[in-house]
Parts: sequence; structure tokens; C-alpha cells
Amino acid sequence: MNAISKNTIATIAYAKQILADIDDSSMCQQPSGLNHPAWLLLHLATAADYASSLLGGQGVCPAGWNALADTKKPQTQTRSDYPSKDELVSNFEAAFKHAADLYEKSSDEDLNKQQKLGFFETELPTVGDMATFLLIAHTNLHLGQLSAWRRATGKAPLF
Repeated sequence: MNAISKNTIATIAYAKQILADIDDSSMCQQPSGLNHPAWLLLHLATAADYASSLLGGQGVCPAGWNALADTKKPQTQTRSDYPSKDELVSNFEAAFKHAADLYEKSSDEDLNKQQKLGFFETELPTVGDMATFLLIAHTNLHLGQLSAWRRATGKAPLF
């Protein structure tokens, strides 16, 4: 298993730890305007699907999730606008495991191809660079937001 796959598996475990004591009914609360857990999980799962696409595969998230996770659209606090916590966590985990598996199977030639997502093309010019960012850095940035959300809702720190 390569370092990207190992870090992806560790990130999934950390995310599940952060989410463990969050009730489904709380998933759309937005204290201080913070991104809420339902949107964060949608956004991250669809980002992992983008990584899968970059790596030559298909995404695993249900149709319509990209629209719900759009960064240009406002989040709602209406719980019924988002999938259940169980569905969100399950698809988050599946999307990341799938992308990590595709990364593991990618050749150096595939990883060194130019990425053309339309952002960070200078900073992260290759498929491998962008896939690594989407699976590791981007994910952990948003898990930091989820950690801040936990604290803003009165939950104790995990460590």
C-alpha cells in the first residue's frame, strides 16, 4: 500500500471518529455560519469522486450530490434537503476507498499526465498532484472545519 492510500485510510478513520457523536438531527446546524457536517460530507465525497475521475475511474456518489455540494450555492439548514448521516458517511467512505484504490493502481505515466480541472493547474499540474491534494490536503482542511463545528456546538475536543 502506498503512502497516499495509507493516509486516505487514516483520514477516513479520523473523519468517522469526528462524526461518531454527531446525531443525524444535528447534521445541518450552522453555528456562526460554519459549514455543516451534511454539506461537508457531500463536498468531500464528491471531491473524492473527482479524484477517481482524474485517475481514470468513475465516481461512486449518487446522482445529484454534486449539485448539493456546489460551493457556489448556499447551504440550507433544512435537514430533509440532505441525505441521512448513515448514507453520507457510507458514501464518503466508499468514495475515498475507491479513489485510493485507483491511485494505488495508477502507473507513474498516468499520475504524471497534466490535470485539467480548471483550478490549481499551475500549483498542482499533474493528475497525481491534484488527486493527492483532493484525497489528503483538501480533505483535512475540511475536517478541520468539522472539528471547529464540533467545538462551536459544545462538543468536547477529541484529543
